[in-house]
This record gives sequence, structure tokens and C-alpha cells, in this order.
Amino acid sequence: MILRVENLHKSFGAQEILKDVSFDVETGDCVAILGPSGVGKTTLLRCLNFLERADGGSITFDGQRIELGKVHASQASAVRMHTGFVFQEFNLFLNMTVLQNVMEGLVTVRKVPRQQAQETALEALERVNLLDKKDAYPVSLSGGQKQRAAIARALALSPKILYFDEPTSALDPALTEEVLAVMRSLAEGGMTMLVVTHEMDFARHVANRVLYMEKGQIAQNIDASTYFHDLKDQRKEGT
Repeated sequence: MILRVENLHKSFGAQEILKDVSFDVETGDCVAILGPSGVGKTTLLRCLNFLERADGGSITFDGQRIELGKVHASQASAVRMHTGFVFQEFNLFLNMTVLQNVMEGLVTVRKVPRQQAQETALEALERVNLLDKKDAYPVSLSGGQKQRAAIARALALSPKILYFDEPTSALDPALTEEVLAVMRSLAEGGMTMLVVTHEMDFARHVANRVLYMEKGQIAQNIDASTYFHDLKDQRKEGT
């Protein structure tokens, strides 16, 4: 087991967003986090990666247990050293080339020598089929290419888990498919992934587990094939 989440809860003011959320993630899992908009899916990912501070509960990441309500900055940094986060809106540095964007975390955060960082970054770009754009600036890229560059940036840090927050929500269908193809390849290669998504075909064919959220809680934590089989039956009954 790479991640255990226990009784995580989070409020913004008087509004309770997450209510005692608990689940486990095994190494190599591809977990699709599904549910209507506004049920806390993105907030959950952000709490797991300490982009938001949860109000309570705990996580155990790779054997290290952390109480979320009183987490220290050093604990959060230690976990983030082994995770990657892919945002909806890419978050690339516009004044850097694609290669420089991918290298940046290695050089500034990990203190990797520049030559070694460049080699690692080039390998990551090759994994997402973007090596030919290494010297391009983000302004010249399509949305799909920007998102693949963002994935490469996360991959370059050799994460134990990749978090994806609706990575195709800003893309049109053609560009969506090129990003999903990269994510399929990562899942097939054994990358542990938690993916907030509305792409049901991706979830059906790539994820091995589904977390379905309602009203800030995990309504279903289920094998993906079972979830989609049950969903198909429900749709038949509704017709």
C-alpha cells in the first residue's frame, strides 16, 4: 500500500466540503475519482498533496503517517518530494522553453546538477511524445501539448504517485485524446495515479478502481469493472 487516507475532513468557513473521507491506494493503482461538480473531488486531491490544509484526519504515505490537522511544513515537503500534480490549466512558466519548464523542479527543488536534470527532462519529454517541442515556448503550443509538457514536468521528479485534476477539462476532443493516450501509457507502465475526471471512457478502460463522491463523501469505493457493469445495468433499467 502506498497511500492510506483516514477520516479526512475539510471545511471552508461554515461549509463542510469533505466529510470523513477514507480509502487506500495500492502501488500501481489507477484510481478514477468521479462524481458531480462541487462534491469535493479537487479539494481532496489538493489536501492529499498539501496544496490545501485539511482540518483533520490522517494520511499514511509510503509508511509515514501524518496527522493532517497539525502537519508540519517539513512533513508536507517530504511527501511532495515523491508526488506529482497535474493541474487543469497547465501552470507552465511562459518565459521558459518546454525543456526548461521540465527541468525547473529538478534544478531548484531537488538541486540536481543541470546536465543531469537536462537528461532526465529529455527522457520525460520522450515519454509524453513531446521531444520535438523541447525548445518551444508554451505560447506556441496547443492545449494538448501544454498538458503533456505539464505531465513531463511531473514525471521528471520520479513520483511515487501522480495526481491529475481534470487534466483534459480545458481541451477540445482531439487534444483530449492525445493527453489520455499518454495517461493510458503511464497506467500500463505501472504508475500509481489518482485522476479526477469526467472522461468516462478513460475511467472505464484504464482505471482499476473508482471512487464515486457525493456530498463530500465517498459513496462508492469499488472495482472499476464492477462499477461500470452496475452503471450499465442501471441505465438499462432506466430505459
